[in-house]
Amino acid sequence: MKKMFGVLAILVAVMFWGVSFVSIEALVTGHYIDSITLGFFRYVFAVIFVLIVAFASKMSFKVTKRDLWIFFLAGFMGIFMYSIFENSSMLYISSETASILVSLTPMAAVIGNRIAFKGKIGAIQILLILVSIVGVAMVVFHDGFALDGLANAWIGYLFMVLSIVFWTVYTLITKKAGMKYNSLKITTMQSIIALFIFLPTLIFRPFPDFASFGPTQWGHLVFLGVICSGVCYYLYVFSVDALGVTLPNVFINFVPLFTVLTNIIIFGETIDSLTIVGGLVIILSMTLLTVQSIRSAETKPVN
Repeated sequence: MKKMFGVLAILVAVMFWGVSFVSIEALVTGHYIDSITLGFFRYVFAVIFVLIVAFASKMSFKVTKRDLWIFFLAGFMGIFMYSIFENSSMLYISSETASILVSLTPMAAVIGNRIAFKGKIGAIQILLILVSIVGVAMVVFHDGFALDGLANAWIGYLFMVLSIVFWTVYTLITKKAGMKYNSLKITTMQSIIALFIFLPTLIFRPFPDFASFGPTQWGHLVFLGVICSGVCYYLYVFSVDALGVTLPNVFINFVPLFTVLTNIIIFGETIDSLTIVGGLVIILSMTLLTVQSIRSAETKPVN
């Protein structure tokens, strides 16, 4: 039963995260708010939400000093650094491209496992990684020339790759915290810590002109804070606890699907065939890579 709820949790999170790329792009490219300042105000709403839930459920905030350090690392890596690079990437590349590149997360997980834990990368995994690179080349080729300049586009690609790296580290740290604390406490502590990490950035970044915000802009900001940061981080942590670190990455591969559908249905955008084919190549190869990784883990002999 817990696994079933874990699958449902990650499906809901992936759907909203897919839409979140559209909201981020609308706020950042519309110059309503700075990409880094967006991270702070997003977590203002997220912290308000999780605190209401925490107090309503009479959650204890007690953690050990050592675990507080783990929560700090998770908040810094998976929220602060991840948000900065993800939000900033949208200044240089489209929301569709950014979400498609998120599908490379399983590759980062496999490589991270190889570096951190000396895990083996088999021939099939190497082949799937190479296939995904072909898909990336298709997306990059079109997106780079569709935007103002290829040089600027590469900055966006780099930012998204860095965000994936920080997300991978966050996942490993969160799995460790999940051995001792429930999903609500993990989400609450990480969000509060991340908010304080974001706070000093306000000194160096332009403060948003909230007077220019209409219902649409406020809707995007509240949606990003309450739903995508508060609710979805809780659902993701719950899914990792229920399903393990690897399986949720299968579902994260489908974030681009919801981003593309949102842009087509709501904004009437058209997606060129090269981007679609490249995206499908990435999603398929990374899904197979994740499945292969799960099978390898299941058949690994116990010493």
